[in-house]
Amino acid sequence: MGGVIVFVLFLAVVSTYLGYKLLRSVMFPTRPAPPIPVARDANPDMAHRAGAKLGRFTVGIGRAIAFVFGLGLMVWPWLLMWLISSMSDGGHNSKGRVLRIRNRARLPERAEGAGWTDGAVTLQGSLAPQEQAVLGDLWLLTARMEHASIAAFSQLSLHLAALGAPARLLEWSHRAALEEIRHAQRCYAIASAITGQTHRAGPIVELATTRAETIDLRRLAVGSLVDGCLAEGMAADVAARSASRCEEPAMRATLDMIAREEQGHAELAWAVLEWAIDQGGETVHRAVAARLDKLAREVSPKMPPIAGLDDAVLARYGVLDQDTLGQIALARLATVQDRARGLLGLVDHRLAA
Repeated sequence: MGGVIVFVLFLAVVSTYLGYKLLRSVMFPTRPAPPIPVARDANPDMAHRAGAKLGRFTVGIGRAIAFVFGLGLMVWPWLLMWLISSMSDGGHNSKGRVLRIRNRARLPERAEGAGWTDGAVTLQGSLAPQEQAVLGDLWLLTARMEHASIAAFSQLSLHLAALGAPARLLEWSHRAALEEIRHAQRCYAIASAITGQTHRAGPIVELATTRAETIDLRRLAVGSLVDGCLAEGMAADVAARSASRCEEPAMRATLDMIAREEQGHAELAWAVLEWAIDQGGETVHRAVAARLDKLAREVSPKMPPIAGLDDAVLARYGVLDQDTLGQIALARLATVQDRARGLLGLVDHRLAA
């Protein structure tokens, strides 16, 4: 992935320069358009004016096309960079409920220092420098994703309170946020043990500038389906499979804890979904059914293999290969689709009774 980013960045710089030169030549031409003396000489009855107008029209069309092309040269590579960045931040390897701000997944910034570990972690095996670099980044990404889930559950609590949800759902969501704190602390501790540096959560800048979004039962239900039932269910499956292959005791214990508690978070999402459908009636029912038909798109496409380490080394340290992740995602997707269709039918039966 690093090589791809460097190559795209090189293309972005070259393309931006070419686009800038083209735009500059269009907006600030260095020489005026040549006159058309032949038209004047050949048309003493003033018909040359039509030819002049046609010439100006043709030049104008050419400049407009050049302007659009130049602008495209400047913009397209940066859009591609943004897409790659979104894919790496969003994560194909889901670690739980996603913190969404302005419809994009957000993570805390990377930072060093104390405050986000729950004690030192000792690894039994020794790591080569390349293994330290790759595994350190992967576990640090996991820690940042777990940290973002804390704020995501805080958002969920606010939304539940705004919509008049029962106390058990608010209590459950606050308990889940506390569990995510524990997940993040353990993952930061593991990342620190791998790299030899002390890692902590940095700020989530977007949280300081975001405005409160309008929430209703329809959005709550769809969000619970996608970010809860699917994403957190997948996170539980991934952690459980990772734990079964992991050979480091501290990592295996952490993954076991995450798998157990993320499964509880998925059950919270199902409870919220059922309540929202029950309260929202036909409008929410239709929204959930429509999103359910498109849910396969929520499972991210397979990413390239992780460079530098083979799958066996990754598995020993709690990281699954891409093929296994794809299998887990498809299996969880099928489970969620079946259960959600059953839930929609159950609510239909209750509403009709």
